[in-house]
Amino acid sequence: MMMFSACEGKEGPPGKDGISTVFAAKDFIVESDYWKPVNKNSMGDTFEYGFYFPQLTGLIFDEGAVMCYLVQKLGNTVIQTPLPYTLYGESDGVLYSENYTYEISPGYINFIVKISDFDTEIQKPLGCTFRVVLIW
Repeated sequence: MMMFSACEGKEGPPGKDGISTVFAAKDFIVESDYWKPVNKNSMGDTFEYGFYFPQLTGLIFDEGAVMCYLVQKLGNTVIQTPLPYTLYGESDGVLYSENYTYEISPGYINFIVKISDFDTEIQKPLGCTFRVVLIW
């Protein structure tokens, strides 16, 4: 099950030569069960999940900008952290890191998380919300 929400095509004021900037924002939710293991080694595990994203056109890919954020809720506050993002932590005396990033191609976006805790047991990442902003 994929869930999307979006703000589409807000246009900025005319710029030089009458050219305007247009942007759109879209949220992607990756539930914990969606993550697919793609690499397992003694240094940690890598997981991915991709979406078909037709709004990411060839024009935006070639001449625009794509910015991605990890959306987190801390108490009653929602924050957006730009990707790539590395979270460092400790659980039961074991240090770990989680590195979140993404890759794009026209029509697609792929979210990636690498868990580096030197534990080779497959453990899926938690569910995440990512916000993607397109500018062209």
